[in-house]
Amino acid sequence: MLSGGFKRSSRFGLVGVLVVMALVAAIGLTLGSGEANPKLALGLIFGVIAVFVVILFALQRSDLERVAGASAEGTERAAAEAGVTENPTTMAEPELWAALAVRPIGREAIQARSQMWDAGRRSLRLGMIVTLLIFLTVPPIYLLESFVPLLIGGPLIAIAALYGSLRALAPGGEVDSGYEKVGLAMAPLGLEVTERPQVNIEMRDPVTPRLGPRIHGELVLSGARHGRQVSVRLGGGEVRSLSEVTVATPCCAFAAKSKRVGISSGPEGIVVTRKGGGQSDWLCDLWLAERLLAD
Repeated sequence: MLSGGFKRSSRFGLVGVLVVMALVAAIGLTLGSGEANPKLALGLIFGVIAVFVVILFALQRSDLERVAGASAEGTERAAAEAGVTENPTTMAEPELWAALAVRPIGREAIQARSQMWDAGRRSLRLGMIVTLLIFLTVPPIYLLESFVPLLIGGPLIAIAALYGSLRALAPGGEVDSGYEKVGLAMAPLGLEVTERPQVNIEMRDPVTPRLGPRIHGELVLSGARHGRQVSVRLGGGEVRSLSEVTVATPCCAFAAKSKRVGISSGPEGIVVTRKGGGQSDWLCDLWLAERLLAD
């Protein structure tokens, strides 16, 4: 649902970058060639980039609100119906979440799922502000041939970026609040957050020194379901996301594997692993593991 809901903005971003590159090259070759001070060309180039960025942000915001709204509406409906199906792959994520609930779905869990989108909204707004500050700083440097805009805009950009980092990583900030909401949302499924990744600001690239956030560790959800201990490990690999669902109850030994999903079982329980899955695919894996044990 998450990736599918943002297809419009992601497609525009991919195609738009190519179009912008072509337009910039055309402007540079036709208007800027041989000019000692090609202000017209620079102005048009900055204008093309600005139009692209404005449309991209508008599409991202529209996609975010559409997906968040659909998720909230689906959660409310699924919580009210709490239906169960024999095929979880045909269910939307909110329906599968509700179908797997082993406890009553309270208002707190429903609100937590809805509030998870708030961090995305605030992040998008901060990105808009930083981008606006960059456009108010960089083009005037070239068009006015002065570094005064940099002396004013540079500190403002740094302050905005620092504010965003502190808001996200400080104790009680966006990251802590996000994991707290995950715990509330997973409570009806009998799961709670028992381990969480650590996010640090560190050097991202030793060749070209650049600071940025780096995630260490995995998100682990654990709890009891139907009298069995269950753990879900969610993490990111170097290339693809990884998930592992374990239901700790003795069963016969067997193994199966598809392109992305692997299943193994034995005296310690059944384990379903997935590489490159979507945000909620682990719910299908949990259903599968428990269904195999039920049979």
